[in-house]
Amino acid sequence: MNNKLFIVCPFSCVENKLKRKYGSNSFFISSPGGVIPYNDHLFIEVLKDEIIRNNINSIYFVNDASSRIINAVILNQDLFGLGAEYLVERIYANSFSKSLKGRTNQYQQFRLAELVAQNQKIEFLTNEVFTDLVIDRKIVVKTLVLSSSMRLLKESNIASLVKVTYEL
Repeated sequence: MNNKLFIVCPFSCVENKLKRKYGSNSFFISSPGGVIPYNDHLFIEVLKDEIIRNNINSIYFVNDASSRIINAVILNQDLFGLGAEYLVERIYANSFSKSLKGRTNQYQQFRLAELVAQNQKIEFLTNEVFTDLVIDRKIVVKTLVLSSSMRLLKESNIASLVKVTYEL
């Protein structure tokens, strides 16, 4: 059975949409903004244990383009102090704001959601706790961005950083 784990924001309410699309063998772990708190060792252990216990074959980092965090950053609103907010703000400031000036709000939301999900995928694949697990279990790691207003669900087509290892 191909069990899928979706890492989602608890405020996005996308679980039912994902179950309809990907089936009942879908599992969910939530964290604000869909951002894994790597400094929370308990969260990391629970995540690792769930991947093993549920025999996960695919992991999706999910972001919703209408996320409150994404909108607060784009609209330069006050943040609540969550770590995910500061990550999104940093991504926006470093690689996003200048390139998308003049674009529609809808487009900016979707593009920022993609960048945040891609960032999470890279962080996960390069984290020492999960790298061996991904390689040993041949887990596929993808990003997924949803936009209700655009009626769009987009899976990443960016290749994983961790592909194959060879023993010497």
